[in-house]
Amino acid sequence: MARSARPSVNPALDAAGLLRRFGFAILVVAAPLLAVGSRRGLVVAAPIGIALMVLASAIESEGRQPLDRAVRSLLTPTAGVAVFLAFWAALSLLWTPFPSEATERLLNLSASALVGLVAVSSLPDRMRVTNLYLMPIGAGLAALAALAIAWRAASGRSPDPELDRALLERGLLVTVVLAPAAVTWLLSKDRLASGFALVAAVTAALILGDNLPALVALVLGALVYACATVNPRLGRRVALALLPGLVLAAPLVPFALRPLVKLVFGVSSARADAIRVWCRIVTDQPLRLLTGHGLDTALRARLAGLLPAGSPSGLLFEIWFELGFLGAAALALLLARAVVGSKRLSPGASPGALMMLTVAFTLAALGQGAAQAWWLSTLVLGAVTIIAVDRGQYRTSRPKPGRAPETAEADAKPAPATPAGPGANRAQRPVLRP
Repeated sequence: MARSARPSVNPALDAAGLLRRFGFAILVVAAPLLAVGSRRGLVVAAPIGIALMVLASAIESEGRQPLDRAVRSLLTPTAGVAVFLAFWAALSLLWTPFPSEATERLLNLSASALVGLVAVSSLPDRMRVTNLYLMPIGAGLAALAALAIAWRAASGRSPDPELDRALLERGLLVTVVLAPAAVTWLLSKDRLASGFALVAAVTAALILGDNLPALVALVLGALVYACATVNPRLGRRVALALLPGLVLAAPLVPFALRPLVKLVFGVSSARADAIRVWCRIVTDQPLRLLTGHGLDTALRARLAGLLPAGSPSGLLFEIWFELGFLGAAALALLLARAVVGSKRLSPGASPGALMMLTVAFTLAALGQGAAQAWWLSTLVLGAVTIIAVDRGQYRTSRPKPGRAPETAEADAKPAPATPAGPGANRAQRPVLRP
């Protein structure tokens, strides 16, 4: 008797798949939980997970795939805009009053961008479904952990309220950035109840944790997601108005918000003082709107007393104050290309990409995260997860329940052609017998 054929086994591919699962689990499960429970857990876990995924991709492609994809990505127009922004930031070191601190910040930003590029390049063309279901598990566990810490702080049982408050704020920001990819994956697989339960858990954690900026970012992101789901072109237009539109119009923002802030918060409130300082900076130094004051001057000047203590913070103010019009225009063009480029993603992942961009931009505009290492790692994780969701949308249709795959394939095959000829109809007629 002939032996039954055995499927071929490739130990290298099996090892690569196992490494990728471990690395992705570290990124989407361990990293959010560590962000809620420790100060430096996210910064330590993210490079380990990315290194495992790069190693898995190198094993599968014999070391060629991550490098080749990264090089091809550097030759795109979007990468050209990012390189110009980095060049202008490096050039601003010539006139910044804090050159050493600005150099360190530029190196951190450049290193994070390169790490994110390598991490995205290490993703396979098709992500396994079992790996992608780890994303909602990690986001849900992080939301539950944040709820537990917020409840402990609210009930007065916390041994160190200051530490819990700092960990809760950081953990909620990480969770709200990673939640769009997890929710997008669940909704793309028709897991509506699970998706809404995850959104409810994250929202409850934000409310109990008293994190208004993250809640505003989540609401805006959900609105953009809804618009992009109903009408993808409308969703992209809304995102273009919110992201690059606000960056370009940032010098006009304080003059437009000044009456509203006075009416809502009062003339002597801290927010009114920040808007007043912003208006004075725009009117007193109009030439600086072209070149800026140099990289990393907004925070350093405030700490050194060169700016009033109540001066505003956030991306919209800092990009114009530090890099001027050229830096703001490059950032706006980079955001615009990211929004327009979302239409190249699959229909199931494109709304989630716009939602994640909106959430991250809103948090940065409201002064959350800044250029700290954990925030840059969070942005890298967000990019990796949303691209992973897109790589998991390769199944175009799902067979109906209760039908065997062979039946579905037979239904999909075209019916055999009817033979032509004078005797064809006679051959197909039923024979009448007495």
